[in-house]
Amino acid sequence: MKLAPLLPAERSARILEISCGMGFALAALRQLGYSEIEGIDADGGQVAAARRRRLPARHVAVEACAGFLAERAARYDAVLCIDVLEHVPVADQLAFLGGIRAALRPGGRLICQVPNANAGIASRYRYHDWTHHCSFTEASLDFVLHNAGFGDIDVGEADPPRRPRYPFIVRRSVARWLLRASFRALRRLEYRLELGDAEASAIPLTPNIIALARRPAGGDESVAAQ
Repeated sequence: MKLAPLLPAERSARILEISCGMGFALAALRQLGYSEIEGIDADGGQVAAARRRRLPARHVAVEACAGFLAERAARYDAVLCIDVLEHVPVADQLAFLGGIRAALRPGGRLICQVPNANAGIASRYRYHDWTHHCSFTEASLDFVLHNAGFGDIDVGEADPPRRPRYPFIVRRSVARWLLRASFRALRRLEYRLELGDAEASAIPLTPNIIALARRPAGGDESVAAQ
C-alpha cells in the first residue's frame, strides 16, 4: 500500500477515510493491522458494497459531512482524503479542510491526494470527471492546507516511476520505464527553460500529488476557514 509510509506507526491509531467507496483502502488498512478504522461515503451503493465485505463504512450525505466531522472533534489520529478535495467547490475547500483539522487530534495527520496541474496529462485529470472543480500544483495545495490551519506540510509525487531492478534486460516493462523517463525529462527541461533550475527541479510531475499535513500540536489557532 503506497500510503503505508505516511500512516501512524501505532496500529491502534484511529483512522477515518473520507469517500471510502467500496472500501479498498479500508481493507488495506485492516491487512496492515489497523483495527480502529472507519470510512464514510455519500454513495449508498458504494457503502453497501463495502459493508458486504464486512468493512466499517457508513453512509454520510455530502451536506451532512460537516456535522459528522464536528461531532468528532479531536477524535482521529489520521484522516485519508484520497481523490476527494478536487470534487469540493473551491469556495468550500477551506471550510471542508478546517472540519477535517478539527476532527484530528493535536499532532494528527491528514493524507490528501489530488490531481497534479504540473503533469503532462494534467488537463485529462482535471476534466475527465465532470464533478472536478480544480486541480492543484504543489504550491496551491500547500497554500490551501496552510490556510486551513495545517502545519508541517509535505507535498510530493504520488506513484512516482520506479527504476526496474534489471533495466539492462530488454522487455516491455523496461521499455515503458525508459519512455516514461524520457517524456518526464522533456517536461522537466521545459520547466527549466520557463522557470529556471531552482524552481523546476522541485516540481512534481506525476498525474497526482500527495500531501502529508498535521494539525499543530499546540494551541488551536484561528484560520481562514473560521
